[in-house]
Order: sequence, then C-alpha cells, then structure tokens
Amino acid sequence: MPHTTDRIIANINHLMQKHSVATVADLAKLIRVPQPTFHRLMAGENQDPKYTLLKRVADYFKITVSDLVEKDLRNLPTSNGNVSGNVEEVTFTRVPVMGSAQLGSEGHWVGLDNGDGFVNWPSQDPEAFALRCKGDSMKPRIKDGEYVVVEPNHGYLPGDEVLLVTRDEQVMIKTFLYQRDGAVLVMSVNEEHPPLRFPISDVVRIQYVAGIAKPSLHGTY
Repeated sequence: MPHTTDRIIANINHLMQKHSVATVADLAKLIRVPQPTFHRLMAGENQDPKYTLLKRVADYFKITVSDLVEKDLRNLPTSNGNVSGNVEEVTFTRVPVMGSAQLGSEGHWVGLDNGDGFVNWPSQDPEAFALRCKGDSMKPRIKDGEYVVVEPNHGYLPGDEVLLVTRDEQVMIKTFLYQRDGAVLVMSVNEEHPPLRFPISDVVRIQYVAGIAKPSLHGTY
C-alpha cells in the first residue's frame, strides 16, 4: 500500500512538528519502538507496517489508527466555534426495526417478518432500517438493547462505521479502512483488536452505519 504508507509518513511528520518532537529517533524512544524499525517506516522501506506499530504512534498523539492511516492530517479544517449561514432543519423519521443482531465475530442477524416497531432518527434514506443489538460484545460503543441505524443508500469512506455481513452469515459492526486488491480491511470498534481482512468474494454487504439509537427512541406503530 505505497500511497497509504506515504500518507502515514506525512501524517507522522506533521504530528511531530505539531507536538515539537525533534527527530525520528526521539519519537521512537517516546513510543518505545526500536529505532531501526521506526526508521524503516519513515524512510518508506516498510510498505506494510504492523498494526501494533501504528497503534503506538496513534496512542502517543491521541488519535485513532484509522485517522493516522486514511486521513491527511495536514489538511483537516480547524473550527473557530462560529456558525454561519443557514441552519438546516432536522426532521426525524420513523426508521423501521427489521430484526435483532448479535454482533461480533460470531454475530448473526435474526430478521422479523413484521418488524419490531421503529426508532425516531433524522435519516433521509428511504431504505434506512434499524437492528436491535443483543449482547455485550460491542461495549462500550454499542450496549445491549440499543439500535444500530443503517442507511443502505449512503456512501461510506475510510473511518466510517459499517455493517458488514459475510457469506457465512456473520454480522458485525466495524470501522471501514479500505478496499483494494480483492479484499476489504476493517478495524474493530474496540481498537485493542487488530484489523480484519475479508476477501470481497466472502462479503455479502457493507452498509453505512448512521448512528446508535438509544432504547428511548424506539416506538411502535
């Protein structure tokens, strides 16, 4: 992933300058990584850096691994706290609950013929749906009894949370990293776990997760 590695190097250089870390050797010491290993990354010699190395860098600068890998941190806009222009009115719609989902590596989706009511959510996707989550495998991001709101017609970008369903009917919520070379790379919502790679042929659907709805937003028709 040459272009991704170039972005990682540029981001690290930017973060070093921003946080007044003088040299690559200094940063290697700060994150407790062998200097030769870190020098190979910064020289562009390591085109497939390990997740543990990237995690150490991200943790030191208090950012996520997905931001370090996929975003150009040099060009992120800064907010001055002022709001200008017209404020768009938010309209809540009734997003139908289509089933329940046990999320995680052994996750599965149980569809309901007649649904299970709806959740109030500001979605503009006419095909949006929600799944009621069961279990604690996705805590603290998603708690038992909460609803994942999915928008099938909404595009997704690196860093977005997505619903991923595999051919063997595993159902999971992951952070999308990238898709290339016939594979999809995603990261667990819990960043303590390494990224997962799935062949495209094993993936049935990837759909954008608009948000997590609390049980108090659930209603019945």
